[in-house]
Amino acid sequence: MPVVKRIKQNSRCFIERVLPVEGNIVVSVDDKVEPFDHLGDCFFSQRELILPKGFKPYGLRTEKRYYYSGSLLGKVGSNEVFAPYDGNLSLCERVYVFKEIDKKYIVLSGVWGIVKSVYGKKSILLETQTKDILLSISTKVQASGELVVFPNPTDVLKRSYLENFAKGIKGKIIYVGHNVSLDVIERAYEMEASAVIVGSAHKEVFDFAKSHNFSLGIISGFGKIKTPDVVYKMLSAVSYRYVFFEGDKNLLRIPIPFDNVNKGINASESIEPIKHVKPNMTVQVLQNPYFGWIGVVDRVCESSIFVRFGIDKNSVEIKLPNFLIIE
Repeated sequence: MPVVKRIKQNSRCFIERVLPVEGNIVVSVDDKVEPFDHLGDCFFSQRELILPKGFKPYGLRTEKRYYYSGSLLGKVGSNEVFAPYDGNLSLCERVYVFKEIDKKYIVLSGVWGIVKSVYGKKSILLETQTKDILLSISTKVQASGELVVFPNPTDVLKRSYLENFAKGIKGKIIYVGHNVSLDVIERAYEMEASAVIVGSAHKEVFDFAKSHNFSLGIISGFGKIKTPDVVYKMLSAVSYRYVFFEGDKNLLRIPIPFDNVNKGINASESIEPIKHVKPNMTVQVLQNPYFGWIGVVDRVCESSIFVRFGIDKNSVEIKLPNFLIIE
């Protein structure tokens, strides 16, 4: 039967860390780095507000004016608009734009690794080692950030829980549980999460993320399907670690220290795509009414297998070839 390997160890891969604009690089080729090591820094405006049509500025008598956070920028009709942060207001191609003042931006390593090359004043290529979680489907976006793992809920995560549990999820990659609803993904986008990882979701959720160029990784597939226990345990074990979402490769990359790399495993590690099913193997069922469920093989017959789900001692018959072996 086909084998799906959800977690793969990669003892040699390359990750590029890039400054948004040219700045100061403080590492050199062959330097060893750890996740919180400073690689470089630069100054640039990190936020901007495009004012709507009909905006009338207050006190703008030159090409550009500085406003303190909370001060009056102007009006749209009878509605006053206030500065959300310290910045400069200017007219750009007939549109008023309010840009935050330049602030220092620091890029950290995020990995245990070695500096392989430095490109100009902007980019550093690192050689590192990771554990890669294979995603069933993801938006073709790249993101990185601190991983926040919510307690694995048995039901759909509520929007209010997202807001109350995760104060300040901006820039973070969050795992939200077995399933995510549309209102939760919309709120995560509004709160500027870097990415959302989830066991499963309906297509409308994926379509929203895709249309907004938002990073979404689905582990098990469309519908309402559990996250495999082995994946959830892995995510829980590395909560608050800096991780990398590579949507174009359907991967979540988790850096690991050098001393955690298993001997004898390398980047060209071979995977058996087909195996004979045996008792005690973990499988994902593709047969109604258990479609998407993950269980353990109880016994194997000539044209079917019997699978147990959770703590239930009773097993159900699944016909060949309506399942996948999960590793």
